[in-house]
Amino acid sequence: MNISLVAPGLSSADMLLTLVGELFEYEVLPQKREQTTQAVHQILNNPELGQVWFIEIDDNGNKMIAGHIILSYSFSLEYGGRIALIDQFYLRPEWRQQGIGTDLMPQIEAHCAEAGVHALTLEVNIGNKGARSFYEKHDFIPRRQFCMMTKTIKPTKLPLNIAS
Repeated sequence: MNISLVAPGLSSADMLLTLVGELFEYEVLPQKREQTTQAVHQILNNPELGQVWFIEIDDNGNKMIAGHIILSYSFSLEYGGRIALIDQFYLRPEWRQQGIGTDLMPQIEAHCAEAGVHALTLEVNIGNKGARSFYEKHDFIPRRQFCMMTKTIKPTKLPLNIAS
């Protein structure tokens, strides 16, 4: 079994939206389909915002999409520059607990290093002990003194290209 990260094109947006929908359902997150669709197209059209990959499994020539990863870029004075956030790391249930994540973490980290990223961060449901243990085994350190907080902002208009 060969595990690869494959960047989807715009023609794969529907498949990506299906996977994102599965993740939202699994995590019991509210999803606004139009908002999610716009965000998927925005990140696919603007690589400076981040990277999207399908997790492709090649089992003796039979290729299957097992999930997806969405990485977004930001900036941090604390870490001295560009950082990346694993916004979504989703494996379909039938592919979990098979070492796929362990095989992918070095690939993700190598991509980050090549992209000039100083730190890689992520958010884990506090009750998901399996995911927390997995990430801690891969040298992610919980920031117990911090509480991530979010406030939704409604943009006055959606920029075509945030970086310009």
